[in-house]
Parts: sequence; structure tokens; C-alpha cells
Amino acid sequence: METRTVDVVVIGGGMAGLTAGIYLRRSSLSSVIVEKGAPGGKLNNIHRIDNYPAAPKISGPDLAMAVFTQASELGVELAYGSVSSVSKEDGRFFVRTDAGDYCAKAVIIATGVETKKLGIPGEKEFEGKGVSYCATCDGNFFRGKDVAVIGNKDHAVEDVLYLSGLVDHLYFLIPEPLETTEAHHEELLACPNVQLIQGGKPIRVDGETVVTWLTYEEGGEQKQIHVSGVFPLYGEKSSSEFLSSLKPETNKGFLVCDTTMSTSVPGVFACGDIVDKKLRQLVNAAGEAAVASTSAISYCRSVK
Repeated sequence: METRTVDVVVIGGGMAGLTAGIYLRRSSLSSVIVEKGAPGGKLNNIHRIDNYPAAPKISGPDLAMAVFTQASELGVELAYGSVSSVSKEDGRFFVRTDAGDYCAKAVIIATGVETKKLGIPGEKEFEGKGVSYCATCDGNFFRGKDVAVIGNKDHAVEDVLYLSGLVDHLYFLIPEPLETTEAHHEELLACPNVQLIQGGKPIRVDGETVVTWLTYEEGGEQKQIHVSGVFPLYGEKSSSEFLSSLKPETNKGFLVCDTTMSTSVPGVFACGDIVDKKLRQLVNAAGEAAVASTSAISYCRSVK
């Protein structure tokens, strides 16, 4: 396949990637966003967003479409493909995808995170047969049934609140101290069909053709609950393996950046959930994208 040359390649088309694309389009540089799925990324899996400025109580897909429409109307180019590697040769970056390759002066990484697997018996066997990693995608399949959610972060709480309006009874296993907003915590406590199991650690998923039981440990004692669905939303991992040849500085897989959103590799910038930071929210993903893109513009103008 022919290698196409642009000034900047943005990898990832979620909130951060689309925002970076908007800023780049408003400059004189050429750029392209490479996205392996639907524009908006994990926005498409969020049922409701309450804390994004000027867009209260908006659904994730609606916000994704709004940002994508704005980018498209500006002429931002979005290409579809999965990036397999990024290398640097003679001062240029080569981004290789399953749909074509790119050569660029700079790269902005906005690949976000993926849900971690629990790694317990039965999880892999029953994926798609009761085990799901997307409440918004699959929640309707469990309408009127009993389900379990495993997690302790705010995104898990958001999915619990969504599922509580669909299912009959929801067991919320919280292996570690809960990390959520006060507003979400109050909503959670007000849900009559949600049972909080603080310290509950999943051990095994059981069933025949579909999920039937979840075994967990609480206070040193093993217990079982009868459920039709299990949603492991306990953690997230970065999506940066394709950068292995560049060897950027990372912390537990997340890219370490300075205040200009520059990584340890000159010409590689990052924004959004892939960045090593404490808070992963849409609002700071957009802000980081603005910084990363303006930094990339300055970098491109400084190199020949």
C-alpha cells in the first residue's frame, strides 16, 4: 500500500482525538485522524453525561455526534483503520495501519483506555453469553433480570445507575474503596434495587450455555448470587502497545507527558485517557487535546 504524507497523524477519534483534529484543521497544517471504531470512541458507550459544560444530561452518542459533526463541517479528515505500529526514521514518523500507512512530522496519541479483564474462571468462556463490558450496549438484554456489576470507579457507578433502570435487581461488587462523585454516590444510595457489596471480590462465573451464577468473596467467606449478567467494570488499561518501538516513558502503561502534552519522544504528543494523570474526564481530555495540537503545530513548524 502507498504511504501517504501529512504533517500530523492523530491516533484515536474520541473526544480528545476529535478536538485535536479541530484545532489542527484551523491551522495551515495537513492532518488526519485514524480511528478503529466509531467516531466518539467510548462516548458511544455512556448513557448520560451530567458534567460536560453547556451540555447537561446529554447522552454519550449525542455528544459524540455533535463533536463529530462540528469536526466534519470544518473539514477534519477521519480515516478508519487499526494502527499496528508507529516508528521513527530520519526524523519522520511512520504510522502503519490495516487500511494504509502514513508518514508524518508529528503524532498525537489519543487512543484512550480499554476495560481490563478480571481474569477469573468463566469470564472468557461466557463473554457474549452474559458477561459484558458495555452496559449501554447490552443492558437492554437484561431487562427485568438480575445482574452483577464489578467496579469501584465513577464510570462503573454511572453504568450501575443506568442498569438500575432496566434490571430487576443489581448486585454492585466494590472490591476497593468507592471512587465517585458525591452526586453519583447519593444517586446510588437512592436506588432501591441496587445492593452494594463493599469489599466483594469476584472469584468465578458459572453457567451451562449462559451465565447463571457468580461466586465472590466477602469478609473471607465465599458466597454465590444467581444472576443472568455480569459486567466487569473494575479497571482500565492503556492502549499504547503499538508504540513499543519508540519506547516512550510510561507509568503502568499510561503515557507520561509534560505541561505541553509532549511525551519523552520528540514529536509525539498525547491527550485524553491514555495520559498518566489522576482525573480522566471529557472536559480535561478536550483541554489536553487543545494543548497537544498547538504543541504539535509548533513542533512541525520547527522541523524541516
